[in-house]
Amino acid sequence: MTALIVYLGVGVYLYVVTGYINPDAGSRVGNAAFTVLSRDPHLGAIGFVWNPLPSLVEIPLVEVFEHWPANRWPQLRRVGFEGAIMSAVFMAGGVWQVRRIALDYSAGRVVRWAAVLACAANPMILLYGGMGMSEAPFLFFLLWTCRRVLCWVRRRGVGDLVCAGAALGLGYLTRYEAIVAAVAVTVGVFCVSTLRHRSNSAARLQNYRAGAAFGMHDAVIVGLPTAFAFIVWAGAGWILDGNAFSQFSSQYGNAAQVAALGVVSVDDVGVAPVLTTAAAGLLGMQPLLLVVAVVVSWRAIRTRTVDAAVVLAVFGSILVFQIAAVIVGSTFGWFRFYLTVIPLVVIAVLVAGGVHRQRSAQGWPRISAVLMVLVLVTSIPVTAQTMLSPGIAKEEYGIRSAFWPQRYPPETYWFYWFGDVSRNVARWLDDQHLPDGSVLVDTFGLARIWLFSDRPEQFVIRSDLDFFSKLNSPATRGVQYIVSQRPTGLGALDAINVRYPSMWDDGAQIATPAMTVVGPDGRPQFRLYRVAGASQATK
Repeated sequence: MTALIVYLGVGVYLYVVTGYINPDAGSRVGNAAFTVLSRDPHLGAIGFVWNPLPSLVEIPLVEVFEHWPANRWPQLRRVGFEGAIMSAVFMAGGVWQVRRIALDYSAGRVVRWAAVLACAANPMILLYGGMGMSEAPFLFFLLWTCRRVLCWVRRRGVGDLVCAGAALGLGYLTRYEAIVAAVAVTVGVFCVSTLRHRSNSAARLQNYRAGAAFGMHDAVIVGLPTAFAFIVWAGAGWILDGNAFSQFSSQYGNAAQVAALGVVSVDDVGVAPVLTTAAAGLLGMQPLLLVVAVVVSWRAIRTRTVDAAVVLAVFGSILVFQIAAVIVGSTFGWFRFYLTVIPLVVIAVLVAGGVHRQRSAQGWPRISAVLMVLVLVTSIPVTAQTMLSPGIAKEEYGIRSAFWPQRYPPETYWFYWFGDVSRNVARWLDDQHLPDGSVLVDTFGLARIWLFSDRPEQFVIRSDLDFFSKLNSPATRGVQYIVSQRPTGLGALDAINVRYPSMWDDGAQIATPAMTVVGPDGRPQFRLYRVAGASQATK
């Protein structure tokens, strides 16, 4: 409960006090709100570029904030505070899982509380516990998976595998990287189960066949939920959106975003700089990563246990995937992508320290306690310092403006001012008292304008079934205004810019500029166009 209150407090500070909000968080709340508050409400409006679970959790909160009690809660919907509640609940659940693992391994009071604090109080955990993005639920499901697989290793209960499989499946519906952990866990369960169930037969082939049968049984149990989630989500995307893997190959997918922003790879700068950046991200959150790796590996070899390997399979597989993706240039390499290194180190020390209950090792409880305390006292200040570095924490360093606004003016960082300009544009449109379906906007990148509006029904958004008919014939279909992003970077993916490549330059001969919205640096960010010859019809 304490962790939940703290993370909600962080959310209030970010959303209500400072306005420091990652646009990705607003996109997820927008996806939730589109399903119930848009002109064309339907579940498919949740979209298929982002995984659905965070937005699905936020849908009931959108309804509560919009309709009850009147004239009070809608303000929270407009800033997207549903995201903060979602992430706070999941991150608090993750902290609870860490505590449960410590209790499962009979950790002493010092080790237990040091482990909980090393996770719960890490500045990155605090930030993303209130930010409203997918990091919190993703960590929760990974920690749930890790705990249940560790329980299965110790007591061999099939129920633990069922829970671990469910957690992995839900993790996949949160972030696609979960499939990497699912594969690693499934293979690991197969190997452990096979070795456990080998018969005493002298025939080696029969021996391994008997073990493999049990191994396959256990692997199917833990891997099937993720396979099911994969098939269902891909099938839903193919049926409703015409693309089974929108996250990767759609107009707004990862590949398109990487190409639009020109992400560097080893082909551009070489292997050394890329690996150096990845190492800075890992050690910037857990400076004792290498020390813990050596100590825990030595302990696992001496005791001949697989507990540490479970932790590596769940969290280490994600980190290996992220580093590989950075090397080939298929991801942005954000600092938050290395967030799983925090539970990796903490849980590794916990399970290594707990092994002494089963296999004696003189002095190890003291070593474990010292190591966990060192992890706690080093990771928090180092992470805080790294988060303020623009070269490593490209998304997080703007938080310094919340603490030192005189030295780092908030208007210099777009997480702050983008919300202000979106609110102003929404208010201007609301004041025009436009009919329903008269403002055309692609909410990819501009969802916060829709969220801030008191009249969301005036917008025609990408998930509306008549979006493309209005896009192709705006004047005759009742569109009076078009909102378009600057056609550079991610703005090049905007459906309006794709349909009308010259919109930014000359209105594509169908509209004239009514307003240009600029950032603090004076550069135009997006424009509002008045459609020439627009009728008043809305259908």
